[in-house]
Parts: sequence; structure tokens; C-alpha cells
Amino acid sequence: MKIHTLILVPYFLVIFPAVHLFYSTNKWVIDFWHIPYFAIALISVVACKQVTLTQLGFNKQSIGKPLLIGSLLSILLILLIMLLDRLLLKTGLSETDLLKGAELRDPKEMGFYLSQSGIIFNTLVTPFIEQLFITGYVINNTLQKGNAGRFILAGGLIYSILNFNLSIGSLILGMISVALLRTTGSIITPVLVNMGFAIAEVLIVLNHPRLISALVFLI
Repeated sequence: MKIHTLILVPYFLVIFPAVHLFYSTNKWVIDFWHIPYFAIALISVVACKQVTLTQLGFNKQSIGKPLLIGSLLSILLILLIMLLDRLLLKTGLSETDLLKGAELRDPKEMGFYLSQSGIIFNTLVTPFIEQLFITGYVINNTLQKGNAGRFILAGGLIYSILNFNLSIGSLILGMISVALLRTTGSIITPVLVNMGFAIAEVLIVLNHPRLISALVFLI
């Protein structure tokens, strides 16, 4: 527990306010400063033998099934986004006042600033490090696993708080991640599902912008 305190107290009380004070105009730093911090923290605790890879959710005896489940769920999520957009077109809902003209939106005007390399980082690197640190390290090694409902809800809240994102979407992703780790016993599944969410987000902004209005309650 002491090592968690040494990592999380500076994260909330020192690094977070310092970044927002000195880099408030740099959106890239504001959005991704926590990733190198999480990575350094993970390397440190593993190198100091404060936590093992098994405790982080890497189960050598069970790789194929978690990999398959995570891949299928990610693909299903991406297909669902495409299907939902198609459904809006087919039913005529895309012509309602809320959604009409959404396809003409400029991603940059909506605040989407990532380059191709930035998209790759955000869809592959960020989910991996966030899941490994938050779900695999913090949640998996601090919460009592007795009651599944409480464990999943508390895990979702911790996930949202550590990401400084209290949206419904973040809470749902956190709860799904914790539930998948609990049921599969592997961090691989939530990592892949998180990547699926990240890819779906990019697809919505770049290819299916009308879904931004339809799913605004998740933002």
C-alpha cells in the first residue's frame, strides 16, 4: 500500500497541477502527460520487485482464450459503430435536426488534432499502459475481490478518477475492464477491448461524425 501512495500522491498533488499550470495551452501534453508517468511507475515497481507480472494480470498459462475474447469484443465494438451509423441512415434519423449535416463536420473544428502517429499512439500505446497501470496494478492489487458488483463498480470509479475523466463512457469502460480482468484472469482482454474503444472513437470522429451527437451522453 505504501508504494501506491508514493506513486499516486505526487500524481494528484504535484504532477497534475504542475502540468496544467505550465502546459495549459499544449493539448498534447494535457491529454497524454499521464502515460509516461504510468510507464515509469510500472517499470519502477517491477524493477524493484514490488509487483510481479502475474500480479499485473499476465497469466502465462492462459493467453489464447483472453486474446481471442478481447479480439472478438474489439471487432464487435467496431462493427457495432458502423452498423449504428448505417441504421441512422436507413431509418432517416440522420436527417433529424439533431443529426442533419453532421457528416460535414471538420474533425479539427471539433478539437480532433491528432496526426497519424498520434492516432497510433492513442489507439495502441495509451490503452496498453493505462490498462496495465490502472486496472492491472492499482485496481487488481488494492481492491478486495469478494463482492463482484462492488469490485467492478469501485474499479470503474477508480479508472475514471485516475484518468481525470468522470464521464459515463469512462466509467463504463473502467467497469468493463475490471469485469474482464476478473472473469478471464488476464490483462490482455481489457487491453484489447480498450484498444477497440479507442479505434471506435477515431472512426466516429473521422468517418461517422453523426454518431457524436447520437452518443453525446457517453462523452
